[in-house]
Amino acid sequence: MARLVNVPLGEPKNPGETAERVNSHIFYENNKQVLERPANLKGNTVYEYIVECLEKNKRKDVLAYRKLIDIHEEEKTLIKKVNGKDVETKKTWQYYELGDYKYEKGQELLDLFTNYGKGFIKLGLEPHSSDKVHIFASTSDKWMKTYLAAQSQALTVATAYDTLGESGLIHSINQTQSKLIFTDNALLEKLLVPVQKCESIKFIVHSENIDKEDKRQNGKMYKSAFEAYEKIKELRPDIKIISMPEVIALGREHKNDIDVHPPTPQDISCIMYTSGSTGEPKGVVLSHKNIVSGLGGISNVVDKSTVNERDRIIAFLPLAHIFELAFELITFYWGGILGYAGVKTLSDTSVRNCEGDMKAFKPTIMVGVPAVWEQVRKGILGQIAKQPSMTQKIFWAAYHAKVKCDKYRIPIVPGIISNVIFKKVKQATGGNIRLMLNGGSPLSFDAQEFITTLIGPMLIGYGLTETVANTAIVSPNNFEYGVCGQLTGAIKVKLVDAEELGYFAKDNQGEVWICGGPVLEEYYHNETETKNAIHYDEKTNEKWFMTGDIGYWTSTGQLKIIDRKKNLVKTMNGEYIALEKLESIYRSNAYIDNICVYADQSKVKPVGIAVPNHKKCAEKAIELGLIKHEDELSHVLHDSKLTNAVLQELLKTGKSQGLAGIELILNVVLFDGEWTPDSGFVTSAQKLQRKKILAAVQKEVDEAYK
Repeated sequence: MARLVNVPLGEPKNPGETAERVNSHIFYENNKQVLERPANLKGNTVYEYIVECLEKNKRKDVLAYRKLIDIHEEEKTLIKKVNGKDVETKKTWQYYELGDYKYEKGQELLDLFTNYGKGFIKLGLEPHSSDKVHIFASTSDKWMKTYLAAQSQALTVATAYDTLGESGLIHSINQTQSKLIFTDNALLEKLLVPVQKCESIKFIVHSENIDKEDKRQNGKMYKSAFEAYEKIKELRPDIKIISMPEVIALGREHKNDIDVHPPTPQDISCIMYTSGSTGEPKGVVLSHKNIVSGLGGISNVVDKSTVNERDRIIAFLPLAHIFELAFELITFYWGGILGYAGVKTLSDTSVRNCEGDMKAFKPTIMVGVPAVWEQVRKGILGQIAKQPSMTQKIFWAAYHAKVKCDKYRIPIVPGIISNVIFKKVKQATGGNIRLMLNGGSPLSFDAQEFITTLIGPMLIGYGLTETVANTAIVSPNNFEYGVCGQLTGAIKVKLVDAEELGYFAKDNQGEVWICGGPVLEEYYHNETETKNAIHYDEKTNEKWFMTGDIGYWTSTGQLKIIDRKKNLVKTMNGEYIALEKLESIYRSNAYIDNICVYADQSKVKPVGIAVPNHKKCAEKAIELGLIKHEDELSHVLHDSKLTNAVLQELLKTGKSQGLAGIELILNVVLFDGEWTPDSGFVTSAQKLQRKKILAAVQKEVDEAYK
């Protein structure tokens, strides 16, 4: 019998639960003891961890970033139908010009964040105190350097998405009583209200010097930052506003006068505020022990034999999300180069006079979320559709041949196909991608298979902020579609009866409970939520995090998520619908770019609220005789002929992926607009803001149910 991927630790300890399981490596090779840190490291804190990693790579490039040279603006005229009339509107499109990647070696990064941390102390922060550093900024090397600087002085970091929203930001600052806030120059204006409502703020560190000679975007960037700077000084003259380069210079000037103050494993490393779709954001408290053990768990599944010093890992997801923070930190252990990128500049589409980040950096490893992978997939499909009929036939014949060869592990044909037929596809991602990882939310089978076949293995990860992104990862050595994979080496997992949903441990199913070093300490100053999420087993004196997700152990021992308590809606007939599961499936359809499934509890079936794929829906509208030109699509988004046609396509997708009748949408509403963090309809981690989406089309949804 084949060796199980995750191995039971004896028999179940309590009624209504499965036996606890651990990663097979932990079971057979580590005496059933979960890991506390990555292999061959001694440190028990984030500071000790990063110092060890960088000292091993003193003379090697470890980090790369690009500087923004300019933002070019182009004004375009759009025609929209307002109250039944065509109205011309003008919209300004921005295109980014970036410089070449600049590289920093391990010693350079170590020296920089050490001096940066000493600069914090010289400013007036006290190490090993209640003083907190709040990071409200977009993902960049400066975000990471600010985080590491705080760790070097035992200062707790509070994190907030740069799109969290004013009320959420104010809540996170006031709840943590943060003394210093780091932000981007472009976000200074978003602090005008918070500084008036957050008395704890005494220092603002902004990412760049505010230079009147800065002519980027015709001087708009300088003007915006300077005006915000002056206004903050007027509103709060007691606040010291200083640039990041100035703080680093201050620390460097006094480097011999100020010591590093290493934290202890029990000290809080960070308080991560989630940007949940409802209510006030919760602060997840993660100690240094939590994070280091979490990194150890990840390194056990994706070790140095899988990712090493030759790899180039591209970073663009929000660092305020544990998924990105954990994988950026583990990159330093792997010894690869961490290359920072922007969501808007990944491809060539939104850049001018330069290549997009993917082509410029040429990554070998890419970590993303479903929204990113679905866009990659649909972009490829769009390019294929433009080719002559014969070319398309050759492509799809090659594709299906490779799918079969991969299934039966036939290596020769795929090599030929990959090198010849799929070469152009790979070039769009820089040409060197060999491994990808999805996290954040479920990815459809179609997208996983498509990208794996054309580019490289798409590994699925399942983890939570509350467990430092630890639960399970599909290992390249045990690759399988549709599963979450091997448990990380820092945890053990059991499945517990979810009676109300009809899932029972006796059937090898139940709610996923996690125990181990990465499990959060608490929700910050939120006793109620902490009690609702953590179960203390008095018999074993263990702390279990209750995920709210329903899992299943496969015959090979892999963990598979089959349902969710979160975002579950009970319909009129008493059956539950898992919204996120449905969205992951419908999102794979070529006619839409994104979808929010809404289920009225007084109705039998859900409806879909979808952002249409402009090109595909325009083609369908022309085919139906509704419009003559692609630019006219917005005129007919609510036409019943078009919505019914898109609905039929979505139903085909749902049926092909095995959705039950109750899970097939009744109707679809096509959304006129984009879902971006800037528009407020999704978070920085691409989580749907359900209430906002529904509110924007409530009338149309009501009509869809008639």
